[in-house]
Amino acid sequence: MTSQLSVLLKKYSIPVLLFVVGIIMLVVGLRSSQDGTFMVSSIMMFAAGGISVLYSSGKFKPSIAYAIGLVAGIAAVVVLYISYDSVSKTNEYDRNYDKCKMLAKQNLEDIRYIQKAYAEQNGVYLDNWDALVDFVNNGKVPFVESQGGVPSRKIETAERDYLYGDNRAIDVDMTEEEAYLLSKWTEGPNWQRDFANFKRDTVMVSLLETKFRSRSYRENREKLGFYPFTPDSLPVIPFTKKTWVLETKDSIEVGDMKYPAMKVSGFIPFADIQGKNDDKEEMYFGSLTTNTLDGSWENE
Repeated sequence: MTSQLSVLLKKYSIPVLLFVVGIIMLVVGLRSSQDGTFMVSSIMMFAAGGISVLYSSGKFKPSIAYAIGLVAGIAAVVVLYISYDSVSKTNEYDRNYDKCKMLAKQNLEDIRYIQKAYAEQNGVYLDNWDALVDFVNNGKVPFVESQGGVPSRKIETAERDYLYGDNRAIDVDMTEEEAYLLSKWTEGPNWQRDFANFKRDTVMVSLLETKFRSRSYRENREKLGFYPFTPDSLPVIPFTKKTWVLETKDSIEVGDMKYPAMKVSGFIPFADIQGKNDDKEEMYFGSLTTNTLDGSWENE
């Protein structure tokens, strides 16, 4: 009796195991809405288990088993190709999502930088893309030229009289503002020694040259694998031919103060998970109800 049971176990254990695993896979696949590849694999596992059981019981001729095995082998190759193709496409999608999101983030950060620079000079934001691109190409921004350091000493009596014209105490070291004003007093007693090489002047420089053609900016884009910067690319959502939506208000009330407001938004053509939200993800910065310029990516 024991020997017969041992023979049966050796004969049927693997076929029955395959058959049971096939049934479990089918049930799981149907209940959890698995993809087609998983379902085909489940059916093949179920069929392989059933055929193995029949073959082990002697109810299947070897020729039929071989024929079915050949068909199953071809089906396995097809499923393997489908699975490989699916994985490859998923990996490519994920790579495109990462690159598109990084480029969109850079794009929006650049737009925000430009708009802030313009608003600091004009009190409002640029309300159309043509004007923004023109400002990048031709606009100028203030730049502080700095040379020399603040002398590490207190101002002297003559310098106090020149700066303030009173008898205030001179018991603290000279400030940056005091040094700047004294650098303009070329007849001062200490000008040659302390201020001849001191310079703090604000000059207007090209926005395009100082920001977007600077070595650090260009190297950062190269490091991230982005194409070289062009002003005309700013309005365009990466991987599409669509433009970001630009909305502005010249003035909104926030508490007792009034500020300009802006929002730039759009959908990149990839979602963080393929198939989610119609393969789209919204990105934006700013608000039309507050003066914040926070970006959506900064809250993740």
